[in-house]
Amino acid sequence: MTRSRTRTRTRSHPVRLLAGVAGLACAATLLTGCSEDDAAPAGDVVARQQAAQVEEETLEQEAVERRHAALPGRPAGVVELDGSPRGSLTPQALDRFAGTGSSVTVEVADNGEDVAFGQLCAGEIDLVDSTRPISRAEWDACRSVGLDVVQFQIAADAVVVAVKSESDVGGDCLSTEQVRDIYRAGSPVTSWEHVGLDAVPLVVGGPDPENSAFGFFGRNVLGTPQPGLTNLRSDYHAFDSDQGSRVFVVGDEEDERLAEEYADRARARDQARSALVVAQQVLDDAQDEVSAAWRERAKGIADRRSPADLARDRQRVRDAIAARDAARAELAVVREKWVRVRDRFVVSRDARRRDEQVRGHVAYFRFSYYELFEDQLRPFEITTPEGERNCIFPSQRTITSGEYPLARQLLVTTTVRSLDRREVRVFLESYLGDADRLAEDTQLVPLPEATVRTQLSWLTGDVPPPLVSPDAPVVEEGAEEQPAPQEQPAR
Repeated sequence: MTRSRTRTRTRSHPVRLLAGVAGLACAATLLTGCSEDDAAPAGDVVARQQAAQVEEETLEQEAVERRHAALPGRPAGVVELDGSPRGSLTPQALDRFAGTGSSVTVEVADNGEDVAFGQLCAGEIDLVDSTRPISRAEWDACRSVGLDVVQFQIAADAVVVAVKSESDVGGDCLSTEQVRDIYRAGSPVTSWEHVGLDAVPLVVGGPDPENSAFGFFGRNVLGTPQPGLTNLRSDYHAFDSDQGSRVFVVGDEEDERLAEEYADRARARDQARSALVVAQQVLDDAQDEVSAAWRERAKGIADRRSPADLARDRQRVRDAIAARDAARAELAVVREKWVRVRDRFVVSRDARRRDEQVRGHVAYFRFSYYELFEDQLRPFEITTPEGERNCIFPSQRTITSGEYPLARQLLVTTTVRSLDRREVRVFLESYLGDADRLAEDTQLVPLPEATVRTQLSWLTGDVPPPLVSPDAPVVEEGAEEQPAPQEQPAR
C-alpha cells in the first residue's frame, strides 16, 4: 500500500514573495544590460539565463495568483466533503458531530476519490475522504491554483494472513505477490512448496462477500475494484463469520483438546484390550473345566465309583460352573469397559486426524479479529516483491504507519485555504477527537494517542500543519531523517 508522505514547508505571503521575485528580476536586467555583444563573457550568459528564469517564474507566480483569486468562494457555515465515505469512519463521525449542537452543516457526497481530489484542487470542496494519499498529478493541480495540501489520518485497517499457531509450513514471510498468487482466480498453488516453503498441502479460505474484510482484500491485495467470489480461486472456502474462518484454520477447539488426549487414550485402550484378552482366556479355561467335570462325572457313573468319589465328581461340576459364571460376569464388566475406552480412543483418534488436517490451511482476517485470537493464529510477515519493505509483522504501529503492506490508512485531505475556515476546523476537531473510539467500535485500527494529539495541535494553531509533498522521502521510525530541500508554498 502506498504510504502518505509529508514535508513541512514555510508559508510565505504572496505579496512579499512577488516583491522578492521582482527585485531579482531588476537585478538580472541590470546584469544583462552590461553587454549585448555576441562574444560576451560566460558570466553574462549565465546572468541572462538567470534573468530569463526569474522572469518565467514571476509570470508563473502571477498566473497562480490570478487562478487562486478566481477560485469559487466557500459557503459560510458549510463544510463539503466528498470521496469514499462509506468505507471510512465519516458516517459515524457525522452522527457524533450532529449531537454536538454545532451550527456547522456538513454536506457529504460519495463520488469517489478521483473526483473528490479534482474538486478539492478546483476549490469546490473542503475535504476528501480517501484510503490513498493525493497523487502527484492531483497535487500539481492544487499547486497550480495556489492551494497547499494538508493531510490528516483518522484510523487504519489491515488484513492478516494466518495459519494455525504452532504449526509450520516452512516459513513465516510472504510477499504481496505470493499472497495474490495463492488467492487469485485460476491459482495453480496447491502446496506451500509452490511459494518456496515446505511440501505441505495448501488449502485456502476466508470470509464471504458480506464481510468487510472480503472487499478490502479484493481491492488492496487482488487489485479488483468490485471484488466477488469469481475473483478468487474456485476451491476457496468462504465462511459467513470470522469464527468460521478461524475454525477452518485452527480446527475445532474440542478437536484440539481431544487430540491432546490421544496418547493417554491410546494407552488406556491398550490396557483395556489386554484385560479383555485375559478375561476371555479365563472364561475359556472355565468353560473347558466345566466340560471336563461333566465328562469325569459321567465316567464315574459308568465306572460305578464309590459314593464318596461320585460326590467329589458332582462337587467338581458345581465348582466349575460357579467359576465359569464368575468368569462370564467378569468378562462382561471388562468388555463394557473395553467398549467405553475403545470408543473414547476412536473419538480422540478422529479428532486428531481432523486436527492434523488443518495444517496448511490458510485464511485472512481483519487485524482487530486476529488480535482477539493471536494465541491461536500464526500470522505471516509480509514483504513487497521489490524488497522495499521486508517481512513486516502486523502490529498497531506498522499498520497505522503504513509500513505493513496489507494495510490502508484512512485519510482526510484538505487545503490550507479550507483549514483557515472555522467551520472546517470545528468539524475536524470533532472527527479526530472521536476517531479512536469510533475505530474500536467499527473494528478498525485506532491511531496512537500521540498521533491524534499532534494532529489536533494543527487545528488549534499550536503547531503549523505539515504540507503534503508527493516527492518527500519516506522516513521510517528510528531512521535518521535527512534534510529535505526547502520548498515554498504555492502562494
